[in-house]
Amino acid sequence: MEYVYTSKFNERFKKENGDRGALYRKLQKLCRKYVSRNYYQNCGRTTFPFLSTLRSYKVKDYLANDVISGLTVGVMQIPQGMAYAMLSSLPPICGLYISFFGPLVYFFLGTSKHVSMGCISIVSLMIASVLDDALSYSGLNTDQSLIAQNLTAHAVLSSPEFNMSSYSQSNSTIEGFPLPGVSQGQLPDTPITRFKIELASALSLISGITMIILGRFGFGIITTYMPEPMVSGFTSAVAVQIITAQAKHIFGLDVVRHNGYYKTIKTWIDILRGINGTQWLPLLIFCFSFVILYIVKVHINIRYKTKLKVPIPADLIVVVLATVIAYVAKLSENNGLNVVREIPAGFPSFRPPDLSLVFSRYLKDAIMIGIVAFTQTVSIAKILAQTNNYDIDSNQEMVAYGAGSVVCSLFSGYIPAGSVGRSMVQEGAGGKTQVASLFGCLVVLVVIVAIGPLFYHLPKCVLSAVVLMSLRGMFLQYTELPSLWRKSKIDFMIWIVTAASTIILDAEIGIIIGIVFSVFTVIVRTQRTDVYKAGMVEGTNIFKSTERYQPIRSDEGSHFVAIHFHGPVYFANAEHFMRTVYKKSGLDPKVLRKAKKQEAKFMSPMTDSDSLAETEMMYGRRKVVIDFTTVNFVDLVGVKTIKRVYTDYQSVGVDLLLVGCNDEVIKMFINCDVMKDLSQCLMTSMEPLLCGFNIHRTNSICNGREVLVNGCSLLESKEQP
Repeated sequence: MEYVYTSKFNERFKKENGDRGALYRKLQKLCRKYVSRNYYQNCGRTTFPFLSTLRSYKVKDYLANDVISGLTVGVMQIPQGMAYAMLSSLPPICGLYISFFGPLVYFFLGTSKHVSMGCISIVSLMIASVLDDALSYSGLNTDQSLIAQNLTAHAVLSSPEFNMSSYSQSNSTIEGFPLPGVSQGQLPDTPITRFKIELASALSLISGITMIILGRFGFGIITTYMPEPMVSGFTSAVAVQIITAQAKHIFGLDVVRHNGYYKTIKTWIDILRGINGTQWLPLLIFCFSFVILYIVKVHINIRYKTKLKVPIPADLIVVVLATVIAYVAKLSENNGLNVVREIPAGFPSFRPPDLSLVFSRYLKDAIMIGIVAFTQTVSIAKILAQTNNYDIDSNQEMVAYGAGSVVCSLFSGYIPAGSVGRSMVQEGAGGKTQVASLFGCLVVLVVIVAIGPLFYHLPKCVLSAVVLMSLRGMFLQYTELPSLWRKSKIDFMIWIVTAASTIILDAEIGIIIGIVFSVFTVIVRTQRTDVYKAGMVEGTNIFKSTERYQPIRSDEGSHFVAIHFHGPVYFANAEHFMRTVYKKSGLDPKVLRKAKKQEAKFMSPMTDSDSLAETEMMYGRRKVVIDFTTVNFVDLVGVKTIKRVYTDYQSVGVDLLLVGCNDEVIKMFINCDVMKDLSQCLMTSMEPLLCGFNIHRTNSICNGREVLVNGCSLLESKEQP
């Protein structure tokens, strides 16, 4: 069989790029596409997925399940929304606003049928971190009694329009700086609270706009750079930070909130120093509430999941009971128990926030929090979609999350995201579509409009119990570390590095370090890609590494070596490629040159020439065949390295063959102008080699000597007299 070289193959079969007829047909097809009615209908259904949901909605089959699951999740939204808002250091009513507008917007724009949007712990903690840093940086004193005296403090976030002297305890606006969504009598009217709401809303608006733009440009693929071990390590570390933030409510301690690096360590040092001042009443209430939540959620709802049509709303039951008991016993007045206090009824006024607060210092934080919220939500959305056999659009999901953030920012809220626990409940309670979220919004709406003020006496330690119980899944991830170590040492290191950097430094820094380290592990793995010399396993036609298996070593004495290289050839591993090819083949040009020089000292030129001629007549020129079928790309440095290997081998009388180069690799060779040198060493496949060792193009017959190449055996030819 004749060898088929890549250059000749392309000349005969490859299509010409300059086909005017093909270009015209392509333009004609595009024009027809963009003026067709179906195109605009598809755009409408893609942008507003709820149209397809309503169009295919089966009332008899879906409505009852959606009502039950929606009401169940809506009941869960009430205590969790207030608890997570408290975690973010904002008034609890802000969490209810998010729990209403987040699912409502997602119903119109989201592609998942089961994701429950609203407040989540990770986003709330990251918002709290930004707000605390802003207060520290701006010079605002968190002690309400000292605010009026702090007239010489720095302008908030270095903004000339936002001056400390313009604060007053009675105004709901600040001179030259209107506050969005805050009107007299609706939200707790203190300067610190109003500033926090303003900044949180600005963060949400910037994040939402960014997510919408990224989604429209197809950046939903960004989650591929956040591997599962990194996300798991990050969420597990955030759980530690959340417990740290809730410790002061649990123990009833007056602990200063630290900002920046090592804040978790600093906070626990302060807690341990002041542990003697623990207030036993909030600690007992917390423990009692947590035990009830654990028993109901773990030993009843999970154990009897198949028998219960809907899970028992443990969160709401505990919150209502604690509120009633605190009110009847007057624990706040008599025992100084820290309670939620004012929860206004009704919605705040509509007004966009001032974006200068974010642009001056916290732009990267707004984008990072949005990406974290998107990653958290799309992860659970993909899991539920696979479980229920439907697809989601990552780009449209990013748009939906962004739109939810924008709307929440206009009503004193912050960035919403999908909750793992609530989403699983919505799916487990029989929810069929996102119509269920509408019924959940209805429950939250009733609380916002009428019932909210009744939670005045709700102890904050109870909300801490709700938050910590929701972290159970995150803490269970620590138990999976031994299994992760056994499965993959690299994934284990990604988990540890991400978690450690998040706990020790901060959430934003932790996720950046996790992404960078994950990419670094990929680079390291491609730098040390798998390279081996091929050999046939005895009794089979399967070729494996001669170092890891026991092949027939029938290549001794022959002048043919097959090398398998897995991975790209680029700047990071170009030197590794060259060294391993020389080492695995056993034909190092430097060694061969030295050997020739030594032979020349003891052999006459005529004898040396006769010996080389006899060797080439028997076996042909020595050859190194590299399987390039698994080389997906090469860069400029890789091309130069391959050219160097080819030149080095040619200088010592060894042929280099590259088999199975893909079109992108060939294109790179052409662009780098090396095809004129490499054209005779590029082959389309191994088939001709397998049918006869005829590379030196002599009339030969097989003498039965078997050579091992690329997973198949071939017969080495020998010239007959």
